[in-house]
Amino acid sequence: MWGAAAVFVGSILWSMWAETLLPLIRAGDTRAVWLHVAGLPLILLGTAVIVYGGIVFVRSTFAAFNDPTLLENYQAIKAQKATGQMRWENAKILFRSWVPGLRWLLLGFLFIAAGGYLINL
Repeated sequence: MWGAAAVFVGSILWSMWAETLLPLIRAGDTRAVWLHVAGLPLILLGTAVIVYGGIVFVRSTFAAFNDPTLLENYQAIKAQKATGQMRWENAKILFRSWVPGLRWLLLGFLFIAAGGYLINL
């Protein structure tokens, strides 16, 4: 698996060099080269952070289903004996489990936005 990941990342880095940076260097656009050298790694970092945030989101969602309150409320909901408060408690438990993953997703998006901004100056 790590070998495949290394080949994948290597192909991305080669593409960045051969298809983006080298033509800018040949054109003599030093400013654009430096903006791309700063922006492209930010985009890659943002992508990695988003992947990690997705993993955190899914894991914490599954972990929330081990909460005894959520399970009790779920059984009541399934038996159609639930109150609105039980449904609201379940929603709060799930939302709390999603917050860490959503923070990582937002951070990744900000990295990608910053990198995109830099390479488009």
